[in-house]
Amino acid sequence: MMDFQASDDELRIQTLARDYARSTLAERADAHNRGAFPTESVRDLAGLGLMGIKSPVALGGLGGTNVAYCMAIREIAQVCASTAVTMAVTNMVGDMIMKFGDEAQQARWLPPLLSGAFTAGSFALSEPGAGSDAASLSAKAVLSEDGSHYVLDGTKMWITSGDVAGVVLVMAKTQPDWGAKGISAFLVDPKAAGFEVGRHEQKMGLKGSSTVSLRFEGLKVPVEDRLGPEGIGFKVAMTALDGGRCGIGAQALGIAQSALDAVLAELPARKGADRALQTGQATSFRVADMATRMEAAWLMVQRACALHDAGVRMSREAAMAKVFATETAGFVTRTCMTLASASALQHDSRVGRAYRDARVARIYEGTSEVQRIVIARELVRGL
Repeated sequence: MMDFQASDDELRIQTLARDYARSTLAERADAHNRGAFPTESVRDLAGLGLMGIKSPVALGGLGGTNVAYCMAIREIAQVCASTAVTMAVTNMVGDMIMKFGDEAQQARWLPPLLSGAFTAGSFALSEPGAGSDAASLSAKAVLSEDGSHYVLDGTKMWITSGDVAGVVLVMAKTQPDWGAKGISAFLVDPKAAGFEVGRHEQKMGLKGSSTVSLRFEGLKVPVEDRLGPEGIGFKVAMTALDGGRCGIGAQALGIAQSALDAVLAELPARKGADRALQTGQATSFRVADMATRMEAAWLMVQRACALHDAGVRMSREAAMAKVFATETAGFVTRTCMTLASASALQHDSRVGRAYRDARVARIYEGTSEVQRIVIARELVRGL
């Protein structure tokens, strides 16, 4: 039987994130919404240990669970989704270094990543021709004749924090003809020669989160910076995405909660109009439907996280949580736009911001369509 009562430590991490979000981040959220990268905010989060929630305390993390991580992400996203995205990807990179890295890699990369010495970490999988089909990527890493380094060439697209990261986790093919089994993972130093940052994407939402293309041209990666053995890159990516999908679900629900809270705050002022138009019941039913779907989605996220903490395979549950939570966030933010006053159309409106920020959650780290493919595949596998 699964216990959905959070532990004292999980509640402590949630409170840590909530207190910071409401006391400090809330004052900066509008600036981030207008495009300012949250440099100071992510450094504050690092100082609190929130850039490495599941990483060991000895290396600067909080030693928390996946449940605690999603609780914290939801709190940050409720106030500023752009900051939450930067926090989430950095946590993901740190988690993969902990899981697949050796002691030397952990000692080199994790302390600056978790302490804020690095502004952020980046995860570079998608390419212009390889988004949903990750196994078809074309970036190549060729081992030198003396075996001391790889030469990395290729282009990555839609990379969160790619221009400010202190380390970039890159997937590239070391055996081009082997499909997914020919992909390896590398920890790339952005200061290396041959590392080029492309254009900044002008996005609909998450404007404070930096999204760029990256190009690698003859970039030398020391062999000791390969993460795990050759051919394990696809496994690294899928492991990261399983955990990351829970985080995206939590982030989406934080965004949705922000919109719902804003609408709830307006309800007393609209009671007169509801009475005059006889729409009071319609409004209350919509609010009830939004809250019910959000609660169901949150339980799905928690279940997937609990399975992950228990070391149980949870690809199906993570995909279910991600698709249901993100589509719920879409439903909630759309509904809130219809219920909110005309001010929702203004740039600094919480409802308008949530509406814009929520849309991408159904796309990155696997589109809703990809999640359905994963769910169906896992169901067939279980037959």
